[in-house]
Amino acid sequence: MCDVLCFGEALIDMRGEQGEGGVHYVPQPGGAPANVAVGVARLGGRAGFAGQVGNDVFGQMIVRALSGYGVDTSLLATSDSSLTALAVVSLDAQSERSFSFYRTVTADLLYRSDQLPETALKAARIFHLCSNTLTEPAIRDTSWRLVERARQAGCLISFDVNFRTGLWPVWQDAPEIIGQLARQADIVKFSREELEQLYGENANALVDTLREQGVPLLVVSDGAATLRAFAGGETLRVEPPRVSAVDTTAAGDSFVAGLLFRLWQDRVSGAGFRQWLAREGELANALEFASRCGAVTATRFGAFDALPEPKDLKAVSK
Repeated sequence: MCDVLCFGEALIDMRGEQGEGGVHYVPQPGGAPANVAVGVARLGGRAGFAGQVGNDVFGQMIVRALSGYGVDTSLLATSDSSLTALAVVSLDAQSERSFSFYRTVTADLLYRSDQLPETALKAARIFHLCSNTLTEPAIRDTSWRLVERARQAGCLISFDVNFRTGLWPVWQDAPEIIGQLARQADIVKFSREELEQLYGENANALVDTLREQGVPLLVVSDGAATLRAFAGGETLRVEPPRVSAVDTTAAGDSFVAGLLFRLWQDRVSGAGFRQWLAREGELANALEFASRCGAVTATRFGAFDALPEPKDLKAVSK
């Protein structure tokens, strides 16, 4: 069993690389919650992943990769009747990525809440998920049920929005659905881009509403620009390290992994999170550490293999 349990999609990123004769696509294991699990494990934490992949060549690749990086895969199911999801990742001249998804009736969407044993949630201190398991009714129901069970088990609930328009059959449904889950979480992370894409001119009002409704920690990242974090009545601003980015694919996931790793180090769970936030300097130090994790990842190509180990962080100034 593990302390930081990440739930959701594990898929294959088909990363486009320019080569002789045109673009070549290289398969690499990824998926936002899977990236976070690997990120926590590479930093030295105890992380596990719950979800489902196909019993195919790509699913087997994911299982091997997660295990190889030290992630507990005992809760990762395999399906003989459905395939592993794929995402084609393209980079522009500024190293920003775009995605095309192949995710119709794939194994990750068919995972059900009763596949996760109660003992797993009772053993965990942190339960992490993203919005890609809210896109369709059945997997959305699974996500809601697991969040409810995790809360009852005393877990801290971490929610990284990680919004991908192409995964929503009707993306206009996303703002309300994502907002509903955000209200149930202890940590909510948006990027500025997705916050504005989802809520437009009401983006700042949504932040204020979540704060008023008692979300303990709300983080709004903005790439290389100033990161803002809202905890109670306090607003923190963190300047990310300046780096030469080559691939931002897993940078946000790396940030989340760094933050959850610091909470893991301090043995924080749902019950003690507000007290941790109230301790002077704790949140600021954790955000600075998480920002360095994200910065290191942006200087590397890939997902799992781009996530840092502790020694890698020395190369990035605070």
